[in-house]
Amino acid sequence: YAGGMSIAYSQVGVAHAVSYGLGYLLGTKHGVGNCIVFDQLGEYYPEGVREFKQMVEKNRIEIPQHITRGLTDDQFETMINVSLGMKPLWENALGPDWEKKITREKLRALYEKL
Repeated sequence: YAGGMSIAYSQVGVAHAVSYGLGYLLGTKHGVGNCIVFDQLGEYYPEGVREFKQMVEKNRIEIPQHITRGLTDDQFETMINVSLGMKPLWENALGPDWEKKITREKLRALYEKL
């Protein structure tokens, strides 16, 4: 419970919400999924992503790439549905009008980068 609450009210809700879609469809472990996603979230967390990339480079960490390549439209839709179901994470990250800020199309484009 406490772990879930800390995530829900932290400042990385976008990464977690998107990562749940990866985990559900592809079986990606949540921590790895968070890294895959966070690497692409400069629009939401510019300073954090910059620092993250520096840590990845300094520690020679390999972030999996292109894990969504070759997925079908239905598979993308499944991930999008799972992710958008994480309403508390989205609301905390983007505010009460989060649904205007993260459209299905925008989320699809993000998943395609992963």
